[in-house]
Amino acid sequence: MTTLCLVLLLSHVHVALAGFVYPDFNSTAGLVFNGAAATSDCHEASEFIIESDDDASSASRLYQHGHTATTDVFSTVETIRRNSSDDDIAVHDAVFGHRRAFDVGGASGCSTRLRLTPSHPSRAGSVWYESRVPVLTGFESTFQWQVTDHSVECTEHVDRSFSKHLHRSCAVHGGDGFAFVVHGDPADSSALGGDGEHLGYGGIANSLAVEFDTWTNVDTQQSDDVLQDHISIHAGGPLLPNSSNQSTALGYWRAYDIADGKVHEAKIQYLPYVEERYFDLMTANDNLLPYLKDNGDGRGLGTLAVFVDQGIAEDRPLFAIPVNLSLLLQLPDSMAYVGFTASTGRKWEKHDILNWEWCESEGCQ
Repeated sequence: MTTLCLVLLLSHVHVALAGFVYPDFNSTAGLVFNGAAATSDCHEASEFIIESDDDASSASRLYQHGHTATTDVFSTVETIRRNSSDDDIAVHDAVFGHRRAFDVGGASGCSTRLRLTPSHPSRAGSVWYESRVPVLTGFESTFQWQVTDHSVECTEHVDRSFSKHLHRSCAVHGGDGFAFVVHGDPADSSALGGDGEHLGYGGIANSLAVEFDTWTNVDTQQSDDVLQDHISIHAGGPLLPNSSNQSTALGYWRAYDIADGKVHEAKIQYLPYVEERYFDLMTANDNLLPYLKDNGDGRGLGTLAVFVDQGIAEDRPLFAIPVNLSLLLQLPDSMAYVGFTASTGRKWEKHDILNWEWCESEGCQ
């Protein structure tokens, strides 16, 4: 009986003495799903769907038709087909924004993963751990991600008088990205932000987001978005909703190849003190000024660091910021909800989290 109890304890994957761990998501006990978020084992049916007149919002193919005085212009956005590769788009067809490194989800099975969004337009999803967890005394959150099945947009230019095809241009590039989020929003574990540029966290109040952005929204963000995959930190403060605009950016972004189809690993670490070893990798801007001081209750300036891939083993963050989380977030009993959000817009891709480990102190064991 004693042995059986020990086995059951060790196999209860989402509970730990100082946090929780999901080596995969075959069990989702302890998680809350919102919006488009679900799980997938890669055996799902094809998501390639022809747009229907009565439900264009749920289609995986979008059409546009425009024209000039002499030319008809037909534009189609659809999910990149299985077994496609960069070679399928000729050099003379590819246009600015084409992603040369991408992956189409394979037909073979995989360990069950969190799928924050499917490859459909205008979707948003969030997944939260069901209970608030301590964050102000320090934490580590480690996870693997993979972004696949991008949308591809092709445009045909046709002579209106002679129906002659003049030229064709294509670009594989999905959107919009995902984020790791800590929040104290009144919606609790039901919190879900907007789709498109909002990455599923835009609109969530009293929140901190580490965003992994894969799409440029210069038309809707007053030209302050970045023209490449990047990681950045955003917060609107304890009273205002968060957003992915520069007005909420804490420090400066760092470029990283987020959506190349490969499996990547990230570690988000908060230390309740300033870590001098990371000084040369720190970034700061004016948005951080209100959070660079003590708050009077004994909680001082800390360090929020973002590590990716080899930087985790080398203990070298991609970047870090000095910040006092007790000023940035208004958290009763120092507790917050933690989890992930993602979104798609007119361009789309699958945002998957493969595993997740959370520790309430430095150094997950």
